Amino acid sequence: MAPKLKLVYFNIRGRGELIRLILHAGAITFTDERIPYEEWAQCKNQAPNGQVPYVEVDGKQYGEVLPIVRFVAKKCALQGKREDEQFYVEILLEQIHKFRDQLIRPKIDPLLNKGQKQYLEKKLQEEAIPKFLNRVEEALKLSRSGFILGGEVSTSLCLPLAHTDLCLSVPLPGQMTVADLSIWDTVDALCSQKPDIIAVFPKILEHRGRIRPPDQDMPKNPKTKPEQAGPPTGPPTGPPPAAPPTK
Repeated sequence: MAPKLKLVYFNIRGRGELIRLILHAGAITFTDERIPYEEWAQCKNQAPNGQVPYVEVDGKQYGEVLPIVRFVAKKCALQGKREDEQFYVEILLEQIHKFRDQLIRPKIDPLLNKGQKQYLEKKLQEEAIPKFLNRVEEALKLSRSGFILGGEVSTSLCLPLAHTDLCLSVPLPGQMTVADLSIWDTVDALCSQKPDIIAVFPKILEHRGRIRPPDQDMPKNPKTKPEQAGPPTGPPTGPPPAAPPTK
């Protein structure tokens, strides 16, 4: 008998949406429990480390986003088939996760003042987001399949991190993996804030349609509120950046 699985998160996309997408893509039956914000104070002590998302598997609770993503991706056979594929996908998941941290930090970091938040947001819009989209577009151009694991040609994708860019170049067969879903989810979050942001990226547009056609919805996927900061689930790591110099 398959284990009973429950995902617990808020009724927003955020860190829970990728987990939902993986489970729907793998046709895994699960309970999608969404905590109302007003009930979070009462529920927080019941969550692992006082944070969401978390999953319950046969009544046992497990937290931390990336381990959950890896767990459900393995159940859905979306990690890649070969060891080098799985290694590549792991790198992309880590990089995209850190990029999402960059995206959300100006909205939720309580240590930032108004000027620092504006500075970080400006850097995101002018540097980090365009860099991310250009790297994804270039990787998809090399793909024969339209997926990140793109075929016999050598695929190289470097995603923008706070301090470093890490690249891997290996020949990979074409198949959808959790990396494609993570890219789709991240790009969709960007589009929710600026719908035309990918208008000049034809391969990303094609990838979005390949992963989830625009006129279709994931089966059994209930309506999720648009991307928003929501209540913080824990303070970001690292010191706040210096505020930009004032004239």
